[in-house]
Amino acid sequence: MPIVVRRIPDRMAALGAAARYLAGRQPFASFTAGSFIGTLAGQVGRGHCLFALDGLAVRGYLGWALLDTAEAERFARTGAPPPDAACRGRDVVWLLTAATDSALALKALLAAGRAEYPGLRVMGTRHKPGGRRVVFSQHIPRRSSA
Repeated sequence: MPIVVRRIPDRMAALGAAARYLAGRQPFASFTAGSFIGTLAGQVGRGHCLFALDGLAVRGYLGWALLDTAEAERFARTGAPPPDAACRGRDVVWLLTAATDSALALKALLAAGRAEYPGLRVMGTRHKPGGRRVVFSQHIPRRSSA
């Protein structure tokens, strides 16, 4: 079956599917349950998540927050996540959670995410060996009208 990207409409089912998929993958497997489930619940509750599915099998997950520019820049500077109330902004798509088990699933998730937010800035943090944080920032291209 081809990879299909979609939301799971039932929030509890989406939270369970995300938690089950991510729990066995690093770095998520080493997170405490409170921070791990709390982050996922926020993404699912806001509708800020997508699943890559192969039939009923989850092949990838992408979760984010929408932040205003000032909040995104503060997050980038301090590394302290914003409260859930600040995650419904309008300027920046902040990638919080991304995992797939195939390059095809990753490509499909990123394409679907870009299609939802053309013209916005996308930011996120990559955690490197030794505890080093690298913040990335780029703009999502607008769709061409060709």
